[in-house]
Amino acid sequence: MKNELRKELPSKLKRIVIKLGSLSITTPKGDIDQKKIESLMLEVSRLRKKNIEVILVSSGAINSGKKYIKAPTKKTSERIEYFQACSSVGQPLLMHAYHKALENQNLSSAQVLLTHDDLKNKTRYFNIKNNLQTLLANGIIPILNENDSVSFEEITVGDNDQLASMVSVLMEADLLLLLTETDGVYDKDPKDETACQISQIPFEDNFKHIKTLSKSEAGRGGMRTKLEAVRKCTPLGIHVIISSFKPLLPISHAVTHEGGTYFFPKKLDKASKNNSKRIMATAKSGVSIKVDEGAYRSLLRNGSLLPIGIKKIKGPFKRGDSVAIQFKNKTFAYGLCDYDSKDILKIMGKKSFEIEEILGFLISDVVIHRDNMILK
Repeated sequence: MKNELRKELPSKLKRIVIKLGSLSITTPKGDIDQKKIESLMLEVSRLRKKNIEVILVSSGAINSGKKYIKAPTKKTSERIEYFQACSSVGQPLLMHAYHKALENQNLSSAQVLLTHDDLKNKTRYFNIKNNLQTLLANGIIPILNENDSVSFEEITVGDNDQLASMVSVLMEADLLLLLTETDGVYDKDPKDETACQISQIPFEDNFKHIKTLSKSEAGRGGMRTKLEAVRKCTPLGIHVIISSFKPLLPISHAVTHEGGTYFFPKKLDKASKNNSKRIMATAKSGVSIKVDEGAYRSLLRNGSLLPIGIKKIKGPFKRGDSVAIQFKNKTFAYGLCDYDSKDILKIMGKKSFEIEEILGFLISDVVIHRDNMILK
């Protein structure tokens, strides 16, 4: 049954978000590789001919701008300024390459630069959604990137894997495809000859057996941030594939030929399709998480629910279930849990860095991520 779900995926796709890592579009020296981009945009053109809408999230701006900016020597602050300057130089070069490649396929492109704060602000959130919907309705390929030239947190902590997952949720994509150096995830470091690729992972999996330490020199995320992206999307019914950019036709390799690793989403009924409604629509009856005042105030300011702020839970419920969040016995929000109720019982009142030691595995640093939560 699960194999059939992936086999049927290509015929059911209407909207796909594709995240292109730095190495997928640049040379080993960091220059933009026009041939790689031309090949990828040919595949994008084929998707459009099948009436599949495509949103691209592209890394590579910092990497392609490095040769123009003198590298810093010591301080972190200097390195941030260096990355921002590299991005400022690299962004127009990158967009020119995409524009040229898409123009050859009789397609138009649009650049959309975002920061995480843009997607946290309710007004900007809906403005971005309306903008992207308008672009897609006009057959234009939106190309998104974090606005590295002005952002700080995204350069030091986040990366485009997180942006891709947030946009997938925002635009209610059917599939998030993360193209990276390795063909999916492995049980050991992929460089180890005994490492085995994991072809598919059920929704209920805690990722305990996946190797996450490797990180590309060009990129800033690594496998760990990709798995965080998976955790944001699959509870909302979004399919996710992590696959390699190295095959001749990497998008077809992943989507049509079942390459990489496929992450099964949580099964949602049609009534739960709308993202803003699906969290409430799927809320389990009779289950809740009670929080303290500090957590309550943090959630009202668009924070995530940390284990330290939980006072009591009423269960049972599973990871991915939508649960009511209460303060002083009054429900003020709903959210999708990253942990089972039995695990939350063990970590509530504890600090995030203690989760892995207590449970023996780490799914997330938070119990409910702000992107998977709505205020009532």
